[in-house]
Amino acid sequence: MLFIKGFIIGLGKIMPGVSGAILAINFNVYERLIDAIIYFFDDWKNNLLFLFKICLGALLAIILGSKLLLFLLSNYHFLVMMLFLGLIIGGTYDFGKNIKFTWKNIILIFFAFVLTYLFSLINVDIGKIISGKMIYFMGGFVSIFASIVPGISSTAILMSFGIYDKILNMVANIYDINYLFNNMGVFLAYLSGMFISFIINIYLINYLLKKHRDTTYSVILALSIISIIFLLKILFELKITVISFIMGIILLVIGLLIATLLNKSVK
Repeated sequence: MLFIKGFIIGLGKIMPGVSGAILAINFNVYERLIDAIIYFFDDWKNNLLFLFKICLGALLAIILGSKLLLFLLSNYHFLVMMLFLGLIIGGTYDFGKNIKFTWKNIILIFFAFVLTYLFSLINVDIGKIISGKMIYFMGGFVSIFASIVPGISSTAILMSFGIYDKILNMVANIYDINYLFNNMGVFLAYLSGMFISFIINIYLINYLLKKHRDTTYSVILALSIISIIFLLKILFELKITVISFIMGIILLVIGLLIATLLNKSVK
């Protein structure tokens, strides 16, 4: 099950509008991932096995799924998005059961929801402000930040940077030595940003979960809910046929069922 969860999380990582971290939380592996990394040597055998299963699934999904995803999004955008919408809704419902709905948390969820929505309305072309290799360094940094902080779609950020297609093509052609060599500068800049971001943000989120768990979970729930709304917004903007709509509903239900099944398996 861990491999399957990792695979779906990996697909969510490269899926526009989807947060891989939200999927990790919904599948009950998010905190375990944080702990396995930070406290790796406390129980290195079990932590290594856990990380191997999750990371192998995610890595294979990213590498093998990049070209497939490019094809599916080009030809079956609505259907793919409906499947992931079902996964997120099913997981969010289960995740919400872990939160104590006090007045403080309800108010916090409301403000986190409003602030995130207002932030999403800001339309800035980052690519015109930052250029050259630095845009790829910043892309790597925010990509990992969005991967660790739930509710933020790294692909949406990369799209706003204007480098999503470039990064997706790099991943899809990672086994092509000539392609990688010709894009080595971009590749190294992106990886450097990812590495620095990982070190900073993994400890930050661990601190928040350990010291301010209820508050952090409330904010995460708000981010998860607004992720669902953003996906619905994208779907409503698509032109679809009646048949596509019916098939989409079926895939939505399948996504809900998959999320329910995976949520029952913590290991």
